[in-house]
Amino acid sequence: MNPWQALERELDLWPAPPTMWWRDDDAIAPTAALERLLTITADASIALQLAVIPALCTTALAQRLADETDVWVLQHGWDHRGYAAPGERKRELGGPRPRNEILQQLKRGRALLAQQFADRALDILVPPWNRIDADLLPALPQLGYRRLSVLGPRPAEPTDIGRINVHIDIIDWKSRRFAGEASILQRLTGHLEARRLGTVDASEPTGVMTHHLDQDEDCWRFLAALTDRLSGRVRWIGGPELLEA
Repeated sequence: MNPWQALERELDLWPAPPTMWWRDDDAIAPTAALERLLTITADASIALQLAVIPALCTTALAQRLADETDVWVLQHGWDHRGYAAPGERKRELGGPRPRNEILQQLKRGRALLAQQFADRALDILVPPWNRIDADLLPALPQLGYRRLSVLGPRPAEPTDIGRINVHIDIIDWKSRRFAGEASILQRLTGHLEARRLGTVDASEPTGVMTHHLDQDEDCWRFLAALTDRLSGRVRWIGGPELLEA
């Protein structure tokens, strides 16, 4: 059985189409790659969530998205700079920096996106590199955030802020190339199966993470195939619905 067949078999076991969502990171300006992504999602009638970097976001991006009816903006940190201590993994939201400095930058970024994108900006924080120090989490609801989005299954009962995570990354960041069809489909099928069996939160939609500025041709070909194969088999959600998922 090939990976596509395994995915089809898993979907056949669901009594109703499972929910999924799409998050694309590092948006700052209109580009040919962004246009390609917008075309793929629009042609498949899929809501797209763009994680936008506030400090780098251009007015041109806001203008380009103004007439899009199903493209939503999430906050991707503040400036996507790494501040980790030597020997630590990259992170913007944490490390040795004063906590008040981090929180003030997030507050500023949230206000900026609200100004540029109005009600298209959702109160969802996407930490750069999907990392945020745990001691910052209790302060996020006080800043107005309703959800945090990182990589991996969400905790069953978070006590700080609700999660709306992604689970499938289509890029292998060591090689900075397509992660491979078999590997990605195995992870997608595995998360759907875990939801169906209740070993992870069954109510959390399965999230696909892309990076339009970093994708090679194999990534783009896979996304076209994936949207085609999943048509009518899953229910893509997005926008304000993510705040309740």
